[in-house]
Amino acid sequence: MVFHAPARKIKGQQALSGKKIHDVMRKLYPKRNDYISAPELFEELVPELKRFDIDTVGKFKRLMKTHRRALLEDDKSRLSEMEIRYYCEWFGKKETLESLRKQRWFSYVGLVRNAAESEFGEQAGIFAS
Repeated sequence: MVFHAPARKIKGQQALSGKKIHDVMRKLYPKRNDYISAPELFEELVPELKRFDIDTVGKFKRLMKTHRRALLEDDKSRLSEMEIRYYCEWFGKKETLESLRKQRWFSYVGLVRNAAESEFGEQAGIFAS
């Protein structure tokens, strides 16, 4: 008798890639956070996550589901006037005000890095910089 693995299990065991990261994020997080389309930024995440043994789609999905609520709350939180001025200088006034208007701050790439830092501590934050 031949046993077949469930499709979900097979999909979860696939190796992580930049495209797969983007696909998972589009299923789990709001579209408003999908404003960076550069595939190379998603590819940069693969070795960063592999460093913490996040090397399959299933492990990545688990990481992003675990921290989903906190990440979305952080993304929607109001910025202080000082932070707004700082980000206007850093990213430009137009981009900062657009992000505030759309109530989104972090792109998918930023959300992934924030989740890694929440899960693995400062090591992940330092590695990503």
